[in-house]
Amino acid sequence: MPAETVNIEDVDVQMGAMKRLRGALDTQAVGLTVADCEPGWEGPEHDHAEADHEEVYLLIEGSASVTVGDRTVELDPGDAVRVDPEETRQIHNGDSRSRLVLAGANRVGEV
Repeated sequence: MPAETVNIEDVDVQMGAMKRLRGALDTQAVGLTVADCEPGWEGPEHDHAEADHEEVYLLIEGSASVTVGDRTVELDPGDAVRVDPEETRQIHNGDSRSRLVLAGANRVGEV
């Protein structure tokens, strides 16, 4: 199978900020999303307990925080946070535009 390529500018925006690349790249196990967030944008509060799907959020630019359960993690550019499947999470954008990369995959066991 040849390598799949896609430019994020060619991916439709969902939920006001999210560009989901999984379908465009035809990945089977990895989800990859780029979130270009306007000031004050908030993502949906959710978890991935049923799918046993963990996520990593990496802030590329701007300011944002992620509420994980009952705590809020402030992110600076270059910071990443991993979230277990059963934990409720929500992204909160700061006062300026930000860009995050979200990666997720189903857990397959201990490494």
